[in-house]
Amino acid sequence: MSGRAQPEREYRDVTVRAAPTDVRMTLSFGLVIVGAVVGARFADRTATAAATDLRDALAGVPSSLVTVLQTLALGAYGVLALAGPVWALVSRRFGLLLRVLVGGGLGVVAFAALGRVPVVVSWTQHLTAGVGGGVRSWDIVVLAAVVTVAQSAVAPRWVRVLRVLLVLLALLRAVGTVDVVDVLLAIGAGGGMGALVLVGLGRSAHRLTGEGVRLALAGSGLAVRDVRSVAAAAGRYAATAVAPVAVRHRRGSDADTGPVPVVVAGRTDDVVAVPGAAAAVDVPVDVRVVDEQLWRLDAVRRGLRRLRLRGVGDDSPFGSPVRVVANEATSALVAGSRGVRVPTVLALAVGREGEGLLATEHLVGTRFDELPAERLTDDVLDAAWRQLAALQDCAVAVRELTLDHFLLTEDGGVAVVDLGPSEPAAAPGVLAGDVAELLLTTSVVVGAERAVAAAHRVLGADRLTPALGRMVPDALSAPARAALKGHPDARSSLVSALSDDLGVERPAFENVQRFRPRTLLLGATLAVAVYALAPQLADLPQLVDTVRTADWRWLPAVLAASALTYLGAALGLAGGTPGRVPLGESVGVALSASFVATFAPPGVGQVGLNIRYLQKRGFPTPVAASASAAKEAAVLTAHVLLLVTAAVWAGSARALTGELSRLPSPLVIAAAVGGTLAVLGIAAAVPNVRRLLRERVAPAVRASAGAMRPLLSDPGKLAALVAGVALVPGGYAVCLYLSVRAFGVHTPFVAVALVSLTAGAVATAAPTPGGVGAVEAVLLAALTGVGVPSGSALAAVVLYRVATFWLPILPGFAAFRIFTARGVL
Repeated sequence: MSGRAQPEREYRDVTVRAAPTDVRMTLSFGLVIVGAVVGARFADRTATAAATDLRDALAGVPSSLVTVLQTLALGAYGVLALAGPVWALVSRRFGLLLRVLVGGGLGVVAFAALGRVPVVVSWTQHLTAGVGGGVRSWDIVVLAAVVTVAQSAVAPRWVRVLRVLLVLLALLRAVGTVDVVDVLLAIGAGGGMGALVLVGLGRSAHRLTGEGVRLALAGSGLAVRDVRSVAAAAGRYAATAVAPVAVRHRRGSDADTGPVPVVVAGRTDDVVAVPGAAAAVDVPVDVRVVDEQLWRLDAVRRGLRRLRLRGVGDDSPFGSPVRVVANEATSALVAGSRGVRVPTVLALAVGREGEGLLATEHLVGTRFDELPAERLTDDVLDAAWRQLAALQDCAVAVRELTLDHFLLTEDGGVAVVDLGPSEPAAAPGVLAGDVAELLLTTSVVVGAERAVAAAHRVLGADRLTPALGRMVPDALSAPARAALKGHPDARSSLVSALSDDLGVERPAFENVQRFRPRTLLLGATLAVAVYALAPQLADLPQLVDTVRTADWRWLPAVLAASALTYLGAALGLAGGTPGRVPLGESVGVALSASFVATFAPPGVGQVGLNIRYLQKRGFPTPVAASASAAKEAAVLTAHVLLLVTAAVWAGSARALTGELSRLPSPLVIAAAVGGTLAVLGIAAAVPNVRRLLRERVAPAVRASAGAMRPLLSDPGKLAALVAGVALVPGGYAVCLYLSVRAFGVHTPFVAVALVSLTAGAVATAAPTPGGVGAVEAVLLAALTGVGVPSGSALAAVVLYRVATFWLPILPGFAAFRIFTARGVL
């Protein structure tokens, strides 16, 4: 029995895992939770006053109005709870139903755990009732999870309805309890768990099928068939357009071969018409589809770059997916009108769910990035630069002008394709960026001299000079930086060749960064440090009194313990290096590192200085790097082992019994651990993070492990290495303990050792030189937590940091100058 084939649907459901949108939502909801808890803890007076004002303002609201709104909202919520699962089962959306159930269940668990946090408990105790009730926190939790999970799988109009219902329930809950913190926690827990489910299980996304693309283009007057997906994730399709087009001859072709059909809108300088000839021919078409997900990703990327960079063309994000493809069409039309060989725009269309579609002529040829180097002849390079010159003349910037944007066509010409990231009416700096990127990407393949020569032949010095200032990594697009990977010397070679060509002795690079991420992290760290230290500095008279009563007989022991760390660093370097390394010189190098590390991140300056020292001693660079890696791996291992040993010792000696009793409940700790693991899981699910772990972290770990193997066969070297790496954290712990004893406090050594080892980990992670600010804040809080009076703790921290960080800088500078003059460094 045969039947008619079912027509293809316009849309199909696909599962997208670890989408950047979902990761961003998870982090956003996490920030909502953190903001609510921080507000309840540190801004309790402000929050209490706001709650009081809200209660007074709502006192005049008629209770009947609240009741009506509450009845409508709860009625709609009940209908949703009953009809939603039925709709999912009838429409066979089993995956969506599973995600909603898991997200809602996890949201309820997370909200219950947050409710046990002491800060939240103490906050809710002083609240008074509002003007109504009935809406429960669980309702908001579940609905927030539903909205988060369903927004990718249901029609936008229903998403708006769900969001309005969520806002209404949240307002009614706030009116009923006058508790904004409770509402924020409910939204954060439900939405966060829903987003986390999408990250782990994937989101169900609507994608246009070939039939959907055909119908959308037909609505704009372009009939196509045989639509197939080329790159579904990027929204790329290929199709065949069927329409009457003029039959034309290409100039220079053999007349005996007959007419060659091309698109009517082709360039008149390449073809001539055959009078009276017309036919219906098949035209290959490329279709780009931008849906809501691709549009939002582009908006986020543009927004972040605009926030961090200036003058790179990332202005305000486009207002809709249709605006994205309309921008590309505008660039293509403007460029084509000025003689640039670009794919002809055939149609612009909008999909049933708001997707933007752009259909263009399919040009046959080979992209430059797929060509062997020998085919990139001077003629081909000159043709590419002529196309770019024409783009510059009409102020169209491609903005990601790598080799894959150029096509060597079958007739030997060069065309520019994929104008998606382009910007019409671009600023001069953005146009100069195109020149810089084409120079860089061509130099990787053909060499700096040929790349510069080709550019100079076409553009001349006037247009190349601005491009020289844009050859900084921050000004380059992500595809351009990716093209430079594996060619670390390509940029410097090109800058040198271009400077020589232009007669520039010292190029002046543009500063396109508004700020560096490291600067923001540094500012945040210092802000936290100031916040933690400010209350203690308010008791400055008590600090002065504490210093006056100090027992300065401990000072020599404090300085000796600090000096012991430099001996440990020298032993670690000598033990981790194959061959003889003088201990005296190693101590001087370690002391010099105290000066160098002041102007570099902790560990980075010392590692670089050790490698330089070993190179000066005649060790090959791989051996020097391997020895430094072995020492750092041993330092990390020793630090972790000492931290575990101190924790076990403190537990067996009951040195921290009182402090442990003040820890949160096991449920809260479990929730915190679970949240940390969830964040790590989210990070591991992000492709960029996995790539970082695979390309950077894993090779470093393997290199460190490989560097340690030769030491296992040399007991003397191994003993020196172990002793050295144990002396460094051990010396710091003894120094801190002696600093505390100098101010008359008899805290157990194991408690102080735990504090010191914790602060050492913070110093390594903090973005400030030597961990300035972060270490002081952690030490002060930790010492106070183990029972040291605040005044004595502050004085001990100051003494400890003077002995271990500030005092060694001057002798470190002297050692660095002496060793540099002698050629040791």
